[in-house]
Amino acid sequence: MRPYPRPKILIATLGTRGDVQPYVALAEELTLQGADVILSTGEGFEDMIEHAGARARPVSVNYQALLQQEDIRAALHSLKGMLRAARQNYALQQRIVKELWRIGLEEEPDLVLFNLKATVMTLVGRRLGVPALPTSLQPVLAPTADFPLALFGLPDMGAFFNRRSYGFGRLLMKAGLGSLFKPLKQEAARELSVAGSTIDGFQPDGSKALSLQAFSRALVPTPADWPSQFRQCGYWFTLPPADYEPPDDLRNFLAAGAPPVYLGFGSMPSKNPQELTNTVLSALMQTGQRAILATGWGGLTGDRLPDGLAETLFLIDKAPHSWLFPRCAGVVHHGGAGTTHEALRWGRPSLVCPVFGDQPFWGQRVHGIGAGPEPIPQKKLRVDNLARALKELEHPDHRDAAGKAAQVMAGEPGAKGTAEQILALAAPD
Repeated sequence: MRPYPRPKILIATLGTRGDVQPYVALAEELTLQGADVILSTGEGFEDMIEHAGARARPVSVNYQALLQQEDIRAALHSLKGMLRAARQNYALQQRIVKELWRIGLEEEPDLVLFNLKATVMTLVGRRLGVPALPTSLQPVLAPTADFPLALFGLPDMGAFFNRRSYGFGRLLMKAGLGSLFKPLKQEAARELSVAGSTIDGFQPDGSKALSLQAFSRALVPTPADWPSQFRQCGYWFTLPPADYEPPDDLRNFLAAGAPPVYLGFGSMPSKNPQELTNTVLSALMQTGQRAILATGWGGLTGDRLPDGLAETLFLIDKAPHSWLFPRCAGVVHHGGAGTTHEALRWGRPSLVCPVFGDQPFWGQRVHGIGAGPEPIPQKKLRVDNLARALKELEHPDHRDAAGKAAQVMAGEPGAKGTAEQILALAAPD
């Protein structure tokens, strides 16, 4: 590695806000500890990145806008649809791969970190002779007998088949990567010919690259059979915004009664937003609970309150979860890794209503540790089962379990401790 007065670190992560925000938290800690950090992701996150002290190098795609396309929205609700959408967007994905390759070569970092949607960074590491470390916000890389691959809503299948599920996941990833790397077939021929999967990163001395697992032991106790290169470091949380000032009406609502339940589904668009909203409102009419409904663009809609809810329900477009969740009694959400960890970080029980991907896994994990009711898939939400779950969310046992999870999370390395480990690797020889 070429010595720099400050180590230069490139982070590449693709996806929506939940795929970006934890890496921004890590980038901020790295800069505070003396690194120059470049973060490459889709468009729309530049302000967040720059505010953290890093430099943004966006690729030419806006994943937030992409998720609003009707065909993409429909695809999220079935595995067949997701595979079809992936095939239809291959040209876009190939372009992004080439852009990330160019960014890596132009920046010449001392060390690269990447999520599993940006494994082209392994090729960058091979070309530059610098470490390229894979990272993950959910357990999908390290085979274990304890639980299956945290995708596709797989149930526990027993030790043998749990381990085998990771091999199946790798086969799917490798099959997709073969096509995605076609634009680099000539330009990166030498790097593509190196033995080993790009999923596993690169270490210049030939050893196995450190693989950072950014999720909490409170939800996923570290398996005893994990290979040694997998290091669990806890979730990378952002700090509560010191300069955030809530609107007066939100502040007044929170002060007017008991802590409300928060309901919002992040970046997950619904098949029928109005029907989902009606279900949520009708359930709240039954329970009589105070609630904050996050409309935004995560599947819920509405600009006025129905009769009977004006005093107990507050509509918001968005607010920082790290500011709002500590002021809530419980959280109803889609089960993204970020929202799941954020709710438990503050000791708040959760009801998870998953859509796809790793969300069913997190829902079962929350329920499994006693920090919330049994998850209800969003497509199975009805007024009666949601109302029952909302009342169950108030049970003190769920709050106690969530509080214990918060204590575990507070003791994990998190973004600060992970940054220290990374900088030890990036230090000039």
